[in-house]
Amino acid sequence: MRYIVFLMILLAVAVIYAIIRVLSIRKTKKGNIPKNNVIPLDPHRKSRKSTDEQPCSSCKKKNGKLIFYAQDDGSIVGLCKDCQAKAKKRDMLPL
Repeated sequence: MRYIVFLMILLAVAVIYAIIRVLSIRKTKKGNIPKNNVIPLDPHRKSRKSTDEQPCSSCKKKNGKLIFYAQDDGSIVGLCKDCQAKAKKRDMLPL
């Protein structure tokens, strides 16, 4: 009698496990559950503008690469080579 009860409980657990497993496989096939949480950044990097097109925060000219500095209030500014002297006078920290 004990063996029959034990086998019935074991069978019930196996059936429940199989049902849960089948339902989870169906969800992943539909695409509802992502495979991982990693988001690739390559498409974003390719589509964003290059640094040549960014204007200087001070003179607003689009002339080459910018060097980014932190201001006293915590904001970030990008300055061209011509405006670097302003950053050095104000003791701004380069990033």
